Amino acid sequence: MDRTLRQHINHLEERIKHLSDELMDERRTQVERNRIQAEIRVAELALTHYRTALALEGEITSATQV
Repeated sequence: MDRTLRQHINHLEERIKHLSDELMDERRTQVERNRIQAEIRVAELALTHYRTALALEGEITSATQV
C-alpha cells in the first residue's frame, strides 16, 4: 500500500467534494447525475471503512504503548 490511511481519507474527501461540485453542474444529464451519485455513495462507503480502520489503528497503537 503506497498511501497511509490518512492519505486515503484525504483523497476520498477531495474526491467526494469534486464529485459533489460536478453534480451541481446544470449541464449534466440525468444519466451523468446518476453515475456521479453512485460514485459518491461508493466513495462515502470507502471513506467510512478507512475512518474505521484509522480509529482501530489508533486504538492498537495506544494499547501497545501502555
